[in-house]
Amino acid sequence: MPPTNVSSTSSTTEPAENLAELRDRPVFICGHPKSGTSLVRALLDSHPQLVVYPEESLFFRRYLPRSTGMDLESRLDLADRTLIHIFRWNKDKPVPDQQDFPGRDYSALPFEAVRGALRRLIAAQDRHPGDMLSAAVLAYGEVSGEAGPGARAWVEKSPYNEYYAAQIFAWWPGARCVHIVRDPRDNFASYRRKHPEWAPEFFASNWSRSTQAGYENQRRFGPERYLILSYEDLVQSPEETLQRLAGYVGIDWDAALSAPTRAGVQWQGNSMFAERFKQVSDAPVGRWKGQLTPLEAGVIELMASRALRSAGYEAEALAEGNIVRLRARLRALAWPVRRRLFRKKTA
Repeated sequence: MPPTNVSSTSSTTEPAENLAELRDRPVFICGHPKSGTSLVRALLDSHPQLVVYPEESLFFRRYLPRSTGMDLESRLDLADRTLIHIFRWNKDKPVPDQQDFPGRDYSALPFEAVRGALRRLIAAQDRHPGDMLSAAVLAYGEVSGEAGPGARAWVEKSPYNEYYAAQIFAWWPGARCVHIVRDPRDNFASYRRKHPEWAPEFFASNWSRSTQAGYENQRRFGPERYLILSYEDLVQSPEETLQRLAGYVGIDWDAALSAPTRAGVQWQGNSMFAERFKQVSDAPVGRWKGQLTPLEAGVIELMASRALRSAGYEAEALAEGNIVRLRARLRALAWPVRRRLFRKKTA
């Protein structure tokens, strides 16, 4: 099992006295898609001291680039369409942008109420572009009742948040980042069920960049601000890992941490293997051995070798023999040419 990097030092974060104070206490969940980021979000979701946004905002990759140079009214209109649009989702009357999420239903939270709260919050404090995200999350928290007097932080989860750590800490010096790292072979076995066109070479490159960014962030900003959390630790020792995660985030232990939810409703999971979520389980650990060929696993181990070592995983497929190593090396050497064809195919 890869070594955990969770600090056991308990935070002394006190409840925020008001929303203006709470907006400067974010927790960002980072990591590669299908690495366990949704599980961590779901485990934190119902904790009474947190405001957890129920969907990925994609704030840094979708909202922020498009908002550059806009006036306030245009930025608010963009926020309606890309940040709080989820509160128009209704499984009985789905809207176009709900196409990929037909089962999600936020009709209990009136869109206009969230929209009004967002505008009031951003009018009270609009110091930097990140305030639009905190206002969106806390508008949800206000309407849902999560942003009560005992709230200590708000939580947002989007894959690849790790690439924006410098901006996060510039805007919110007291922020905390939790980066989930999962065995890349298991990660690939899960992710390619959603994207079967992804070659192991492409995945290995993507996973390596994400993982190395996380370790670089931890070196740059310190483990007290940027946490690397092992997915395997989480599912194999859930209570112990969650106890330490709670201390890192600055919240008290609560039984809600053992009951994954989304917007307070029991979470059904998002397994790519059609498994209905029942409880935290280590069944997915090592699943790659029955899902990947030795060559696929070997390609990932070879091309992601540096990040693999940083995360503490063993290169098992490459240890099987010279033939696997040779074939994996040939695939890796040919990848620069094949990558151009791959990008044209998936464009």
